[in-house]
Amino acid sequence: MIVLIETTVAMSLGLLLVLGLRLRLRRAFGAAIGYAAWALVPLAMIAVLLPSAARTLPLAAAGAGMSPMPPPMQAAAPAGFDPMPWLLVLWAVGAMVMAATVWRQQRRFQRALGRIERREDGLYQAEAILGLPAAFGLLRPRIVVQRDFDTRYSADQQALIRTHERSHIRRGDLHVNAFVAWLRCVYWFNPLLHYAARRFRHDQELACDLRVLARHPRSRRSYGEAMLKTLLAANPSPLACHWAQAHPLKERILMLKQPLPAAKRVATGAAVLAVLAMASGFGVWAGQPADAPKTESVYLHSVPGEPMISLAATDERPREVARRIASQAGLVLANPEALADSGKGVSLQFDRIPARSALELVAGSSGMKPVFQGASVTFVPVDVKR
Repeated sequence: MIVLIETTVAMSLGLLLVLGLRLRLRRAFGAAIGYAAWALVPLAMIAVLLPSAARTLPLAAAGAGMSPMPPPMQAAAPAGFDPMPWLLVLWAVGAMVMAATVWRQQRRFQRALGRIERREDGLYQAEAILGLPAAFGLLRPRIVVQRDFDTRYSADQQALIRTHERSHIRRGDLHVNAFVAWLRCVYWFNPLLHYAARRFRHDQELACDLRVLARHPRSRRSYGEAMLKTLLAANPSPLACHWAQAHPLKERILMLKQPLPAAKRVATGAAVLAVLAMASGFGVWAGQPADAPKTESVYLHSVPGEPMISLAATDERPREVARRIASQAGLVLANPEALADSGKGVSLQFDRIPARSALELVAGSSGMKPVFQGASVTFVPVDVKR
């Protein structure tokens, strides 16, 4: 559940960044850069999953002939109502409902196509008209056209449509759409994701239009006329790439009047995106909570006949822990008040380690060290030599 929360926050930050920059990037560097900017969202989600820098703390272990000291004991959480299982159930139910909704939308679209037959040119022809031409299918992608495809469009327009849909397939847009649909199922509770999904599809179509125009720069008029001849789908597919969609149609036609971006302009946009990716990825990674401190072993050696201490403490004051060690070892603390009470307790667990080493570890948390004179122990600052 923690991973889900962290990736949701990272995703939302990435979406806000892209939604705020997509139009500016498109105007400055072209539709391809505006579409590529959406890659910042999964990169932010990956960055937050990378391990963060952790502090290294010493962990005492026994010397030769002794068993190592176990890790510090954690305080037991108080018994009470734990909402986490219920939240997981709620999330799972929501994810299944969203997955069923996506599946139902896709099935409704495919059933509305009616009977589909393969054509001699490699395309597939359906009985329906609305929402076609379109490309769909993850394992075996295919381009499906309406029943009056040959009469509705001129030969030049048919070639442009084939180029458009095949570009979607070659660029992996069908699989990207499936990934977006999967994200919407997993993060169904994030309204920003559902809002951004439509904008993502718009940018995808604009980028594909740009690729087609780059190959057929003299067919702008024919390309725009083909869009206007297409009847929009009442129930579009969440996974397919439709030749024409409702909202961006006007914007797509207006883009036909703009000159193609120069290679230098596109390269500059790619460099800007790379900087944004590194900066946003590092920002998300650096902003996550630090991992639990790592430990390194410190080996302790005992003096023959020295008392061995077994003790567990959870968030206790250093002076109280020192008194417990002295009590077990039969030692007298001359100045326990020297162990500063900083308000922070110590949590540790000793299993048969030398009393002198146990006192050194506890005193070290207060910047002190023990000085032994027979059975008496005096604490002095670590920089004092005695």
